[in-house]
Amino acid sequence: MKKVFVSLSFFALLFIVFSCNKDEIDDLNKDVDALQDSLNIISSEYYSLLYSFESLQNYIVENDSMDIKAMKMEQIGYLFAAISRQPEASGTLINATEILYSDISELLPINDKAIALRGRARGLAFAQLFYSVARQPEASAIMDTAAEKFLGAYSADMINDEMMEISISYASANLLDAIARQPEADSILNALAIKYLNRGFITEE
Repeated sequence: MKKVFVSLSFFALLFIVFSCNKDEIDDLNKDVDALQDSLNIISSEYYSLLYSFESLQNYIVENDSMDIKAMKMEQIGYLFAAISRQPEASGTLINATEILYSDISELLPINDKAIALRGRARGLAFAQLFYSVARQPEASAIMDTAAEKFLGAYSADMINDEMMEISISYASANLLDAIARQPEADSILNALAIKYLNRGFITEE
């Protein structure tokens, strides 16, 4: 009885396979290949992200590099993003940010140590500033005031060359993206780049 059942199952499978036309089989194969490609991409992105986290953890452990000032400055980027979404709530948002610290003077000096971390933090915050201005140019003055309050305009006494170069490296990609998204705001973005990165991109003719 078992042999008969197996034989019937085998013939049923053959019937299903041969009852499909060639186009249907080709479509099925393409779907399987597409699914496999998607799984490969997901797997690759997962391991890439995992590697990034592991690298960051190793860097922190090896360099004993967690720095509270850097952490606080980096969070200011979220303020710019929030203002770009709700400009009418900017006053409340700025007041809420003072939970972190009241203004940049509270963090000084910032070039005494952890230069790489603090430069990165400022760069990421300014990157978000540029993106947010491109998203909401009408609120650029509010964001500029907030940036000066919490991050401070460029000053050679406050920020050394190494920190500035690191900040520029992290902020530049978003500056380019902001110009592409909102080219009519190039003069605003240029003024912000000069004020906070000590670099402008509009040349005088």
